[in-house]
Amino acid sequence: MRPESAHAHDRALPRPRASGEAPGDGARGAARIKSRSASSTAPDASSAVREIATALGHDANLYLAFVPGNYDWDDAATALVHWAGSRVVACTSAGGIGPEGFLPHGFVATALSGPDLTVRTVPITPLSDLETAWAMASSRLSGTVESLANDPAFAILLVDGLSHAEEELTEGLTRWLGDDLPLIGGSAGDDLRFERSGVLIDGRFVRDSATLTVVTTSAPFRPLRVQHHLAGDTILVVTDATPAERLVHTLDGRPAAAEYAEAVGTEVELLTPEVFSTRPLLIRSGGAEWVRSISRVEPDGSLRFFCAAERGSVLRVAHAMPPLVALENTFAQVRDELGSVDGTLVFDCVLRRLEFEGQGICEDVAEVLARYRATGFSTFGEQYGGVHLNQTMVGMAFGS
Repeated sequence: MRPESAHAHDRALPRPRASGEAPGDGARGAARIKSRSASSTAPDASSAVREIATALGHDANLYLAFVPGNYDWDDAATALVHWAGSRVVACTSAGGIGPEGFLPHGFVATALSGPDLTVRTVPITPLSDLETAWAMASSRLSGTVESLANDPAFAILLVDGLSHAEEELTEGLTRWLGDDLPLIGGSAGDDLRFERSGVLIDGRFVRDSATLTVVTTSAPFRPLRVQHHLAGDTILVVTDATPAERLVHTLDGRPAAAEYAEAVGTEVELLTPEVFSTRPLLIRSGGAEWVRSISRVEPDGSLRFFCAAERGSVLRVAHAMPPLVALENTFAQVRDELGSVDGTLVFDCVLRRLEFEGQGICEDVAEVLARYRATGFSTFGEQYGGVHLNQTMVGMAFGS
């Protein structure tokens, strides 16, 4: 299952591992993942980490930290490593999602622990030269895959959200991990400045990089994906594009911004992030619909996307269903599958938060997320399996 804009990377990649049991079904009830979270809006990273460390302690198997763009990278990295050492994975964010709901400038962390929970993290860098990155990471990736055998496991990907490498990266990782191992990921942000974003590697935040964290556990878990947009009848075909730069120059043979503006009933001068968040485009693949969101209008009338779109891609103008209905329905299904939800790690597109703010429903969405103990961060993009997508919430729910 690959969207039309995905790129395969076949160099030096081993065959996928053999299929194992269904995710999280092994030894159901024999173990559980304990999920805790905390947040801080302290004025500096050191103070924020101290507050979070006091709340979460020092005994978890894995810590995930999401650092807003207004914090100093070096200060944050030093404080995080001093607190949790190699057990912390982290990235910069476009805002946190914590126990209090959406925190546009909040520092959020989640702690995961369990009696049989094992964690392996592999850095992948540089993303601008993936052939070199695969070669550097190959031994650790191979060792991680071999250690899994058929044990239930899931993977967490944190990636520089301004690298433009997510499509090829996620495609390649599914070749290492196999299609049966659930993978969720979030693209790091920098609030909404779009200047620099980074991932914690070797004690410092760096650009052009990613980390893959594989968690093995017999406790029950389930991946989830929430989007509240459905394809409409209006179709736009990409007729000229530069996929590597995520630029679409023309749609149906006309300047892309003008054609899109006409399709959604507005003028090019009135195209804003709010318009893009409420009227995204979708691509159909593998029997599913995947959101392709627009980042901005370029001076030449091209559209820059958050995902690559290739010439010939068929895009459909989307319309929205009530966001709360989609959210409630997805969590209810996951709850029914797990029996109960003790916690959820979520990566949620920042464009969704902008849409919720515009509709005045942030508190209502936060109430649903709090009910399922969901924490994470607002992203510049999301990964689900081998697909990079936008304007979606992906997550991993943990049962009791």
